[in-house]
Amino acid sequence: MKNYFKLLLIMALGVVVNSCTYDRSKDVKNVIYLIGDGMGFGAVSTALMTHDQETGFEMAHAVGFQETSSADNHVTDSPAGGTALATGKRTRNGYLGLDPDGNQLTSILKKAQAMGKRTGIVVNTTLTEATPAAFYAGVKSRSEGYKIAEQFVESGVDVAIGSGLSVFTDRPDSVDLIWALKKKKYEVYFDWKHIVNPSADRFVAILPMSQVHRRNQPQVSRSAENGAVLGYSSRLASEGTTYAGDKTDISNPREYLSVASLSALETLEKGAKNGYFLMIESAIIDGYGHNNDSEGMKLEMYDFNNTLMLLIDYVHNHPNTLLVVTADHETGGTGIAYKQHEVGKKEKVSLNFSTKGHTGTVVPVFAYGPGAECFAGIMKNTDIPKKIESLMKNDFKTRRSKI
Repeated sequence: MKNYFKLLLIMALGVVVNSCTYDRSKDVKNVIYLIGDGMGFGAVSTALMTHDQETGFEMAHAVGFQETSSADNHVTDSPAGGTALATGKRTRNGYLGLDPDGNQLTSILKKAQAMGKRTGIVVNTTLTEATPAAFYAGVKSRSEGYKIAEQFVESGVDVAIGSGLSVFTDRPDSVDLIWALKKKKYEVYFDWKHIVNPSADRFVAILPMSQVHRRNQPQVSRSAENGAVLGYSSRLASEGTTYAGDKTDISNPREYLSVASLSALETLEKGAKNGYFLMIESAIIDGYGHNNDSEGMKLEMYDFNNTLMLLIDYVHNHPNTLLVVTADHETGGTGIAYKQHEVGKKEKVSLNFSTKGHTGTVVPVFAYGPGAECFAGIMKNTDIPKKIESLMKNDFKTRRSKI
């Protein structure tokens, strides 16, 4: 419980001290943007109250709050929420990477590329899902998966790790987008072993869904995606390619996001003279919120904290790296259930939920490394990518006047 009150104190200080001044010898060269889909204060409280040791949330250099509305609703959906975090612009629910009039928006990932930075995406869902797609695509519906996959091929990202092979290969236009990726000089992987020991400077890994998250997590078409990966990699092997898929699942899918994140960072560091930008999404928190699954939420937040701790350690050893952690929205109205317990006796934490949908409550923002102070206080979801852009540009004048 003392850790819970410690976090509240940090958050209170964050609201009062909203300063953007820091040691300029540690300018922001690299950015890690960690998004917990559906991760509100209830989910974070779950992590705090189920850990005996200090969590990564409590190690934040600055803590803030962000308001998550879309352009046309107090409660955002995932496409609009992801768009706000990616582009700094709000759009109507349902739209992805487009403004309310249907015009293409420019994401912070694209702006990082324009600055000469290497870029990457790591997700424990499909690479064409709403949140990652907001960083490279523009469609009026997340259901346009085939079109999103085409835009992914043109995204220019240097590293991408996730799932969702079918929209790249089993297409109504019969176009094989894996070969399109290879023509763009990507190595394309379908197995875990290449993620653990990456050798390429530029690669896309599209893994079976069973390898990117724990079993029994609610996820659409999980078995279909597993079959697509295994079937496609077998066909490639028969055609003489050099990278057949590994049919053996990893022994502990709970380690996927941590290992994949480190793999992406290791790869992005190669030749990154101007730095890099990496977006990581922990998507499964949202699913447990929608399903009102108390035990699943606790396990998922435990895994999220493991990834967060690893990234904090990375930032500590790479002093020009900024880590920003937040959510696109809150899901489930997640809270700690009222439960009487004996003093001094450790008992199980129970959660309650007020809805099976999203809510419009504010969500937390945690920041680590140079420029972290810019994320203290109360802000809109659209402010976060704007702050990141200013810090990547080392625009001191803008930093003082607008942030």
